Amino acid sequence: MEHSVRLGTQKYRETICDRLRELREQEKLPLQIIEKRQGKRWLIQCKFQDLSPEATENEEVVQKIHRYYLANALAETILLHWEKHHVRQIIKKKHHLTEDNWKMVINKALDYLDKGLGQVEYRVNRKTSLVAQILSCLDQSAVFDIEGFLSFRAQEYKSDVRKAAEFALNEYIIEKEYLEFIQLLRHFVDSQKPRLEFLHVGMTPQGKFHLYNSEGVKVTHQFLEDYQLDNVQELGYEDLLVSALIAVAPRQVTLHIRYDGYQDSLRTIRSVFGERVQDCPGCSLCEKF
Repeated sequence: MEHSVRLGTQKYRETICDRLRELREQEKLPLQIIEKRQGKRWLIQCKFQDLSPEATENEEVVQKIHRYYLANALAETILLHWEKHHVRQIIKKKHHLTEDNWKMVINKALDYLDKGLGQVEYRVNRKTSLVAQILSCLDQSAVFDIEGFLSFRAQEYKSDVRKAAEFALNEYIIEKEYLEFIQLLRHFVDSQKPRLEFLHVGMTPQGKFHLYNSEGVKVTHQFLEDYQLDNVQELGYEDLLVSALIAVAPRQVTLHIRYDGYQDSLRTIRSVFGERVQDCPGCSLCEKF
């Protein structure tokens, strides 16, 4: 039983041949690799020759197995080499970044492609999908052009890559805008005269917060006079808490918060007030919430 597949490529000849040689050794494939240059491109002929009676008897099945190994090698080449270059191209077209930020956003996109959003098997499934698309092409033709496949056939795979790049870029832009906003708030707080030296903050499991002065007297409404109560529905209690703290600009903020559901607001408070913030290890005020 003898058959062959010709692979055409301009950029990935070395990687593909290395992977095919590895597979040949690991899987004992009856594979001969013949490389031929055609201008800027390479033609890689993969010749399979298995003269065993089992291969002759099950020729169609054996050919499918051989094509699967080829598709696997091609998919790994694309995932390891083409993907990073394509992610960089997508991001370059959409936003101007410094070199360090380029690397950070690209790594975020690649990390997302590897791990997905909480999907451990995301990369495995993506590779499986890519192998299936390549096999579909090999079933139709014994000639496979990698660059042509990536340009015209791998639309589903490229859509995944594009989504990952855009996700990473949007995440970067949001984080950058957030940090700029925090810097503005810090400057505002530092320039304000404190309306209280010490402020204690407690929050109920429902998200309602309460403010107390250093004597333990509740001062929540005193510092919400500037806010319409309707804003509670629009902004939410957590946003009102951040706004109130910035308006008071205390020299020290003690948090009596025992729940895990307010991490975004707590992150903002810690970022704006820095060393002014401390967490209460437990006291009588904590027991009220």
